[in-house]
Amino acid sequence: MDSLKLCKFILFGGVTITDIVKWYYHVTGKEMTIDNFAKTGERIFNLKRLYNVRLGISRKDDFLPFRFLTLKRVGKGLTPNLPPFGQMLSEYYEYRGWSEDGIPTPEKLKELGLVKVRAG
Repeated sequence: MDSLKLCKFILFGGVTITDIVKWYYHVTGKEMTIDNFAKTGERIFNLKRLYNVRLGISRKDDFLPFRFLTLKRVGKGLTPNLPPFGQMLSEYYEYRGWSEDGIPTPEKLKELGLVKVRAG
């Protein structure tokens, strides 16, 4: 969505991914499936991560802001305890196909056709 300069909130207004893929075709003349659209987004996301890794971003930076961690969590249905962020981050990295350090794995890069791109 960002690469197309579209606001994500249009999805709440009734615009579908199918609509966006059709718009893409009308603007570029290139056909794209919804699967290719999603894969392109994943490729862009991983390229951004690789760029950030080259700039020194690492697992230590993938955390909530201090304010979120120190804010009192009181009220109906709220717990004062924080969730296990380390475990959740590891699960997220695994889901993304990244290493435990948050770097896209060679297998993920191959899957996305980014074998010539390296992290570092």
